[in-house]
Amino acid sequence: MFINVADSQTTDEDLLEQDSAEVLSPRQVAATIFSSRLSDLIAESVVSTEDGLTRSLTLYTLAQHLELAYPDVPVSQSGLYRLIHGEAIPRLDLIIALARVFDVPPEYFVTPDKNS
Repeated sequence: MFINVADSQTTDEDLLEQDSAEVLSPRQVAATIFSSRLSDLIAESVVSTEDGLTRSLTLYTLAQHLELAYPDVPVSQSGLYRLIHGEAIPRLDLIIALARVFDVPPEYFVTPDKNS
């Protein structure tokens, strides 16, 4: 499987301003940044299939790929869904695995500045 990612347009400041009426805890800020980054990467990714066609990346496909490439990193489609919707905080091993899959530094998922 090959995953190709384009640049994202959403900024962290945009996301955090949406919630400016309520004060976010550091955990909520981290979940917001991570979910935004992962959502953007998935939305902009294309998967090459065995027959040479390309299609959009799905949570199911990503979970399968992570399971095969990183068998020691437990992940499921529903777990990815919870991460994308900010309902969970990822473990460090999952952040590292996702960074490798999408060819971004692990810091990409946890720092406010996308240029990190």
